[in-house]
Amino acid sequence: MTFTLLIIDDEPIIRRGLANSVKKNTTIFTTILQAESANEALAYAKTLPKPDVIFADINLPDMNGLDLIKQLKYLIPNTLVVVISGYDDFSYARQAIHLQVFDYLLKPIPPSDMKQLLLKVEEQLQLLPKKITPPKARNLSQAAANYLQEHYAKKDLTLAMVAADLFVDTSYLSKQMKQEFGKSFNDFLTELRIRKACELLMLEPIAYPIHEIGEKVGYPNQHYFSRIFKQRTGFTPSYYRKYHDSLIKKEP
Repeated sequence: MTFTLLIIDDEPIIRRGLANSVKKNTTIFTTILQAESANEALAYAKTLPKPDVIFADINLPDMNGLDLIKQLKYLIPNTLVVVISGYDDFSYARQAIHLQVFDYLLKPIPPSDMKQLLLKVEEQLQLLPKKITPPKARNLSQAAANYLQEHYAKKDLTLAMVAADLFVDTSYLSKQMKQEFGKSFNDFLTELRIRKACELLMLEPIAYPIHEIGEKVGYPNQHYFSRIFKQRTGFTPSYYRKYHDSLIKKEP
């Protein structure tokens, strides 16, 4: 299996040096991308191939490197981030650890340390789920729908997370879902959640509290859940349950 590396540093000589060092010590990276700014790095994170590993400096001209890492972690959650910094400051290292970076190294990196780092990176990459070839449009949309069926209860579920797990571009997935299902990702997810909520509201003899049903379908805030439910069905969750119960009682 092969992977993509993104090197982020505003100094060209450092980017070239890191790229050459990587090439000397490993063959797992078929693509080595270089970015001199945070904006350029974010652009790479939104296109294919997405980086599997990122070497990032903290001192960048257009954004604090730690803030950049937060955004990169959101866009590509499964990527391994290695901070390569000139700052020997514990506060930076502590913040980096909080962001769950894979490693934190100081410039300049001794050859032995780079070799050891790449060995650890390679071991970790082998533990990740195998990449899949982006499926054809219809299969991709169905794969996304299946993913949502399994994970709709996750409160912070986003299009970016689904795209990352399916190894496809976010905008491409959004476009394909719109073409296949005639609705946006958010509409598809909302309708699925409300449909599941309706099923729970009609359960007999179990009667889950409204707030618990909201939590079960991805809406931990009861007021927000009730508002979305009414927008989609025309009823509040409580009224929907009472209406269903009244129909059951009328049956002979």
